[in-house]
Amino acid sequence: MLGLSNKKTVTIQPVGKDLSVLLATTKTKKQNKPASLLHKSVMKKEFRRMAKAVENQVNKKNVA
Repeated sequence: MLGLSNKKTVTIQPVGKDLSVLLATTKTKKQNKPASLLHKSVMKKEFRRMAKAVENQVNKKNVA
């Protein structure tokens, strides 16, 4: 049910045993194609840099 009511969404999930996270954002143009709906990127930075990068992505995408 990801993004059912919102066109733009952000998902943050832990990846593996290290301190990396998966940042997935939805694409607004691919709403009818579930296979290519998400843009995924794995972040393996230190915590402060990773938090700043996630904050910038959320602000950039104008997610409500």
